Amino acid sequence: MNRIEPGWGFADTNAHENIDGQAADLLLPIALGSRFSKSWGEIRARSFEAKGSVQLSGTSLAIRTSVSRLLDSAIRNDLTLRFEDIYNVRVRKRLVRFDLVNGPGELEPVILRTQDHEDAVLLAASLPAQTTRTYATEQRVESLFLGQMKQRTPFVWVTWVIVAITSLVFIVMAANGAGVMRVNPVVAIAWGSNFGPYTQDGQWWRLLTAVFIHFGLVHIVFNMLALVQFGRLAERFYGSGRFIAIYLFAGIAASMMSLLMHPGFNCAGASGAIFGVIGAVLAYLLLHRQATPRGFYVKHFRLAAWFTVYALINGLTHPGVDNGAHVGGLLGGFLFGLVIAPPLEPASPRSVVARAMAIGAPAVLAGGFLVSLAAVLAMLDRLPERQESMQFSELILKASELDRRAVADLKTMPRDHSTPQARAALAERIRSTLLPEWRQLDTMFATARLTPDTPSARTRLKILTYYDDMSQELELTAMLAEQNLLSDPASKAALQRLIDEARRARVEATKTLRQRMQ
Repeated sequence: MNRIEPGWGFADTNAHENIDGQAADLLLPIALGSRFSKSWGEIRARSFEAKGSVQLSGTSLAIRTSVSRLLDSAIRNDLTLRFEDIYNVRVRKRLVRFDLVNGPGELEPVILRTQDHEDAVLLAASLPAQTTRTYATEQRVESLFLGQMKQRTPFVWVTWVIVAITSLVFIVMAANGAGVMRVNPVVAIAWGSNFGPYTQDGQWWRLLTAVFIHFGLVHIVFNMLALVQFGRLAERFYGSGRFIAIYLFAGIAASMMSLLMHPGFNCAGASGAIFGVIGAVLAYLLLHRQATPRGFYVKHFRLAAWFTVYALINGLTHPGVDNGAHVGGLLGGFLFGLVIAPPLEPASPRSVVARAMAIGAPAVLAGGFLVSLAAVLAMLDRLPERQESMQFSELILKASELDRRAVADLKTMPRDHSTPQARAALAERIRSTLLPEWRQLDTMFATARLTPDTPSARTRLKILTYYDDMSQELELTAMLAEQNLLSDPASKAALQRLIDEARRARVEATKTLRQRMQ
């Protein structure tokens, strides 16, 4: 039950009437809400198990419902409410909400669920339009606030343009063989993902291009849904021009923070820029908290904060999620948003100097923030462990082509070993082509200089285990073929054990590499 001020002042105290001047009779099927809770600053019903109908007749509203009980008769509930006790009627989708007088200065929420939106609108139009002072004031404030946002940004178009460009990049990449459900990381690097060794070797444009590249269909779909959710709101708050600046700045800041946290990783995606958009939304709401309607503020601030906390926790508990980019984008968007947030009231004409200051101050801050990150990166990149990480990632990229060729050759290995000639051909194929490929891969990683017990060293250990198991499997296969023991039960069992070990090692190595290269 909500406490409302006892002083009654109404915007409209009359019921909507039909052409004869009498309230129209109306009968509609409904469900009555119960078990109320407050969520996102709004009273919500957690149950609609009481089903029945409402009937409007004269100056009253009759609600007749029943609740079915297992092995028992249904519980009926009949309520008759006077129009003069009904205030603050509003509609949302199928729900009709109003406040009911329940004693001096007290209002009790009532929530009805109709069969469709048309019924909800019809029911609401038949109820009194009277409102309390508090509700009427809140409505006026919210209407003024939304009107100011609409005046600042009549059309939200930048968000949709970014979605279109990002989607087009993904489609073109997929059409050129990058993959759909999981994008080939080598192709992503070729298209401009934020591959640490290349970016820090002078290809700084990757800080921006990586924002428009994604590693799979699920990756891009979830990012674009989040962008539509928060981007439209941020664009309304800041205006289209400022929103573009926030998105691009946050994307670059996210990419730089990703390099700071993971110098040897291959990273891409719009999530860092989207976190920047969320940071800008939070900054705007905090900056204009007093002027923002309370319901609007609570709903959108909690949604942005909840999404941020959930996504960051998800990043901590799921390997392969670039939380460094998320944090960098969030901080960049929040700080940049604080500086460039426009005033609520339309600005009066300003002098040339004032306009220059309004543009120059955010530009100086943005440049200072990025230069600071770049300076930290330059200082940290001298550390041996970071140098090793980047060199090891370059080795992985270099070995990836040989690995794909070795796997492809393995799939074409002869399966027939029924004749001496077939067995000889199988052994020859293994010793002349397959074994040299896998041993070359093993040697490439075994000879890499890495500090023990670093992430790169642990990754190498899993890779070497896989390549060593594959070499043993191929060596045993060739030997059994030469000795005509491929059909021997004991030999087959020994070979199968090696095959199983190699498969498990491949799964572990692939899982580790995906966290690094995506």
